[in-house]
Amino acid sequence: MFTWDEAYLREHYRCVRCGSVPRWRAMIHVLNLCYPDWRDLSIFESSPGGTSSEKLKTECGRYVPSHFWPGVEPGTPLRGIRCEDLRRLTFPDSSFDLVVTQDVFEHVFQPERAFSEVARILRPGGGHLFTVPLSRGTNTFVRAEMTPAGLRYLASPDYHGNPINAEGALVVTEWGDDLVDFIWRHSRLETEVYDIHDRRLGLDGQYLDVFVSRKPVR
Repeated sequence: MFTWDEAYLREHYRCVRCGSVPRWRAMIHVLNLCYPDWRDLSIFESSPGGTSSEKLKTECGRYVPSHFWPGVEPGTPLRGIRCEDLRRLTFPDSSFDLVVTQDVFEHVFQPERAFSEVARILRPGGGHLFTVPLSRGTNTFVRAEMTPAGLRYLASPDYHGNPINAEGALVVTEWGDDLVDFIWRHSRLETEVYDIHDRRLGLDGQYLDVFVSRKPVR
């Protein structure tokens, strides 16, 4: 059973039983479709949060989560979880079967480096499953950038929720129709986009796209 009290269903169309919202349910649905054996695989998730992350944590025996704390050396633990910067991950090549990021890549500076790093740590045949709000019918728009002089805003600052910082996470990039090509250019991963709307599954609302980028088998 699902209920909502606001028109923005992506964040407010909640399951009465578990409290999940559509974008979390979409992630698990596509994970089950593409990798039904995911519980037996090794999964790295950057910036976990919500019931979908909790499901991965409790049901996958080889699940590795991380958060990013500025000023903390990547690869070291803080508050019981390791710090990792998606632009310079500390894992060896071919470390994981799957990488999961949920509403993370719109907040990453130099996303080209992050997509390249994700491809590096994936095993051949592995996949990167992720969500971002995708603005269909538009090109990608960069809202902020990091320069040698510091942070530079290219549009008025916009913030989303952040599981480790009450001040929120700055939106760096609004992704558009060129996202799949962007990923290919910087990682050589081919990407499929799943946009599933089915009220029987609680999948309704805005920005429910789930992306699956696959690393070729050698």
